[in-house]
Formats: sequence, C-alpha cells, structure tokens
Amino acid sequence: MSRKQFFSSEDQFQEWLFFQSDVVEQFINEFDHLNLDFSPESLIRLEQWILDRHPSPQALMNNEKAEIVDGMLRYVGQVYVKQLKWKWDVELNDQSYVFYSMPLVKPRDDEHNLYAESPFSQIVASTDRRSGDYMYRLFMNIKEDMEDNNLL
Repeated sequence: MSRKQFFSSEDQFQEWLFFQSDVVEQFINEFDHLNLDFSPESLIRLEQWILDRHPSPQALMNNEKAEIVDGMLRYVGQVYVKQLKWKWDVELNDQSYVFYSMPLVKPRDDEHNLYAESPFSQIVASTDRRSGDYMYRLFMNIKEDMEDNNLL
C-alpha cells in the first residue's frame, strides 16, 4: 500500500482487510496510553496525539512511519464499524471518485457511497484543521444525520 495509490485490486484490499484485527490490536497495544476503546471520544485522544506530533499534513506524510499511519486509519475506521455497524470497502472502478483506491468505511447498504468516509482523509484533514476534535465531530455529525434519517 503506497501513499499515492492504496490498492490496485480487490485482492490487494482483501489481503489488507484479512490482517485488520491483528494490526488494530497491535496498534492499540502500542498506544495503550491513549485508551483507544473504539468510542467516539477516543478519536479526540488519537487526534490530540497526532496534532502534538505533526504540525501539518505534510509533516504527517513525510515523518510518520507508514505502519503507524496504517494503524491509525484502521483504528479510525473500526470506530465506525463497531459503533455504527459499518463495513470496509474500496472503490476501484471510478478513478474520478475522491476516495479512489482508498480504504473506506460505509453503511452496509450504501451502494452509492453516500455516507462513505476515508479514515485516511480524516486523519490528514485533522492535521490541517487543527481543532483537536475534527474526527469526533465528523463522526457525531454523521451519526446524528443517520439517526435523523432513520438509518441507524
């Protein structure tokens, strides 16, 4: 998985997904001081750690180990999977799609990617916005919208 293109095939994505639980468990153990418990609030703790280490999106991409970025994006996605019962997916058919080739999380019945989110994009955006709760607020806004539309 490179940072320019994440996946070039469904098989590559499925292989990445196969190791999900092991990689997330290892990430959580390595960052146990953040109390990563898959709660929406844990996104605030993770984001604060990211902001403390990375003053910009460029710093994140240039200075953080790929394994850590992968662990972070997997963790953020798993918050959606566990809290909202979403699933992982990847879009490999439409190269113009904003999240083309990136691992996505989305509702199980969201065939048109209306609610699809890229955890990687959220992490990068958080380093640009620097609010400290960007990922949490995004998650809560999505959850509220889905509740309002009887989708949860």
